[in-house]
Amino acid sequence: MTAPPEGPTRRRPIAVPLAALVTAAGLGVTAALGGFATAPDTPPKRLGQGSTVDQEQFTTTFVGSRTTSEPGLFGSPAKRFLEIEFRVLNKGDETADMGLPYEGGPPGGGSFGASLLKITPAIKGKYGASVFTPTGGGESSQLHPALPTSVVVRYELEGRQRPPKQLTIDVGKYEWNEGITLAPGWFVVTKDDGGKEKPVVAAQVTLPVVPEGARS
Repeated sequence: MTAPPEGPTRRRPIAVPLAALVTAAGLGVTAALGGFATAPDTPPKRLGQGSTVDQEQFTTTFVGSRTTSEPGLFGSPAKRFLEIEFRVLNKGDETADMGLPYEGGPPGGGSFGASLLKITPAIKGKYGASVFTPTGGGESSQLHPALPTSVVVRYELEGRQRPPKQLTIDVGKYEWNEGITLAPGWFVVTKDDGGKEKPVVAAQVTLPVVPEGARS
């Protein structure tokens, strides 16, 4: 380690133009009042089937979308579903829940489903979405760390409801909160929208919906 110099070192004063001082003062005031409110938003990435999105807490591959059906019980009509399949890697240190897609209100955190901000066109149904990973004995609702997992988001198609030919998913990202204003954990990235926190769309992924009979 280099020893410090003996005694104080004299430096010549640097002349700063008055205009620069005024500009710096103005920047300081702007920062104190919350920064530049007119900064443009970064447009979301537009992606397609097979794309992978780094969501910080998760790495997610958009495998595809399809329609499926299950035989009805005791002579009841068969049930039809629209499914969206993902391949999800939990990069966190703890097991995460599947959660459910975002439906407005305060943004969620810590679950995979909360980052699915919007699906267009909306799939309407009285039961909403179910989110799970198929297992040998049924279904699981957990994402374990460092284990790539197939995740299915399923909507029941009621009556004669027809599935769309394609759908677009608005996808959010996560950021780690150190616990200054919230409990430590992962939360969906948001922005201020007229005094309310609004989730930021990081990517828009468009998937064709493959009819059940069209698959080989």
